[in-house]
Amino acid sequence: MAYDNKEQRRVYRHTVRFKKADDVLLAVLADRLGVQKATLIQNMALLAAEKELQKLGLGGMAQQATQGALGAAARC
Repeated sequence: MAYDNKEQRRVYRHTVRFKKADDVLLAVLADRLGVQKATLIQNMALLAAEKELQKLGLGGMAQQATQGALGAAARC
């Protein structure tokens, strides 16, 4: 996300490890969708969060913020 005020910017880095079989599945899905594995994981997480927000009745607000970021995950 781009901020005009760089002091408001936050950078988070997390290392996520998957079981071997899950890692292979993610690699195959990412390859078939033509995206990097990290992008696929991010898109899937955003899609899951959007579904949870819709259950709470807040889906419309989050949809504007995440529009376009769900590209490949929405086609899964």
